[in-house]
Amino acid sequence: MQKLREYAQEVLNLYNYFNGAIIFDQNAVAVYYYNNRQDINNLTEEDVVGKHLSQIYPNLDLSSSTIIEALTKGIPTSNKAQRVKTFKGRELNEVNTTIPIFENDNIIGAVEVSKYIIGDELHQNIFVTPVTMGQHRQLYTADDIISDCIQLQEVKRKIKKVAQTDSSVLIFGKTGTGKEMVAESIHTGGKRKAKRFISQNCAAIPASLLESILFGTVKGSFTGAENRIGLLESADGGTLFLDEINNMDLSIQAKILKAIEEQRITRVGDYESKLIDVRIIAATNQDPWQLVKDMRLREDLYYRLRVVQIDLPLLSERKGDIDLLTKYFIKKYNKRMGKNVMGLNGETERFFHTYPWPGNVRELENTVAGAFNFVEGHFIKLQDISWYDGGKEMEDDDFCDRFLTGGTLKDMVRNYEKHLIEEAMRQSADLPQVAQKLGITRQNLNHKMKQYHLQMPAGK
Repeated sequence: MQKLREYAQEVLNLYNYFNGAIIFDQNAVAVYYYNNRQDINNLTEEDVVGKHLSQIYPNLDLSSSTIIEALTKGIPTSNKAQRVKTFKGRELNEVNTTIPIFENDNIIGAVEVSKYIIGDELHQNIFVTPVTMGQHRQLYTADDIISDCIQLQEVKRKIKKVAQTDSSVLIFGKTGTGKEMVAESIHTGGKRKAKRFISQNCAAIPASLLESILFGTVKGSFTGAENRIGLLESADGGTLFLDEINNMDLSIQAKILKAIEEQRITRVGDYESKLIDVRIIAATNQDPWQLVKDMRLREDLYYRLRVVQIDLPLLSERKGDIDLLTKYFIKKYNKRMGKNVMGLNGETERFFHTYPWPGNVRELENTVAGAFNFVEGHFIKLQDISWYDGGKEMEDDDFCDRFLTGGTLKDMVRNYEKHLIEEAMRQSADLPQVAQKLGITRQNLNHKMKQYHLQMPAGK
């Protein structure tokens, strides 16, 4: 506890312009809370300390929480704009930086510092760099990608090749498939590895704020603006990773295109441009060409980014890796949580192989990490998985969770169409039979298989 309080004071000294700080122990229970704007956020220390993260923010999606990522994986997050609702019903717009806290190579907690977003303050005092609290996570390399499947072996080959160049890269993969891991591996495998790797999720930042974050600002350019360096300048000599670039406003996409082509940027409100040397890696969780057709991704930017394109398979398309990944995560959390789990029991292993894993590798890891909170003995049982519902499949709620969440109507229709094709493949002996079952031509089937990166199951 004393160690955590020392970190709290260190954080507040470093970030004296932040409005608040909250520290969680390794179980995601708040042990420290600071808030200097009670007029905006009416939570007090008495309201927060001793409560679990999910009690403080009951509507928070724990599977994508930066606090949970810091506690379970040791991953820091910088400058993430978030909208949260407290258990008192107050909605807050914040820019947060989250940092894992280490002691003797073990994660003992996580600290999050927050700046409340109010009007023009969207543009003020948010450009911060994550600090190291005891130890900083090393960036991934291509050798950290765990897989025996052919598609991932090809991805690793591409990573090692493209790392030796400065070409722009576009990564396409659904949530949890490892897009940032691939981006980091490209950076660490090349000549820029000694320079900075900066990651920014474009979906987390409003358009009015994102331009200032990327390009920086000059004092006086708008009310309250200060001279602030942007991420493109911060990454000079290194790599800037733009995740979910399809959520970037089209006007900012045009400016990013110009920055890539000219290797020059102009801060918001400035008249002079500056030379930069930055490699851009972008990622999207939706089909890039479909985004172009839907006018959500500029066609000229698409071609400029897609000098090299890397497509990542779903975990459901690499079922052979489930055992390999599960063993890796069990070993990882045995070390982290001081347990001696040897594997899954038979029932749980069968469930792991039949469950579709819509959240992909991230969902698999979080499932294993969550089970470690409850497992007793040497084998994880289904009862240890807190979200397991008894094996009910494809009921109304399950259907909605699987197909009718995230993206546009077109995205949801495509998700369901892909599922129908996969089911037809499992029930058919060959492709002509698949086409017949679906009532479409072979040519149309081939087109859709390519679109969804599908292959007939092995042995058919």
